[in-house]
Amino acid sequence: MAYTIKGLAKANECKNLDAYGLADVWSDWFVCNCGGRKTIIEDFKRLRKADRKEMLGILRSEPFYVELYYHIVDNII
Repeated sequence: MAYTIKGLAKANECKNLDAYGLADVWSDWFVCNCGGRKTIIEDFKRLRKADRKEMLGILRSEPFYVELYYHIVDNII
């Protein structure tokens, strides 16, 4: 089952049920390597295709998430 951003944020118990809430959780996982960085990629792939595109746009446009963006892009190709 593919998730919307809001649905995946809810499943991950994010504070904000939007793309920024999800990005914050992934960023925390990325920095502390909680559950392995592979978990971020698996989680990203659970999003619907349109939502993946939206998340990548947000991650790319926000300086705080640039390393996370490159981690995802490098591992989904």
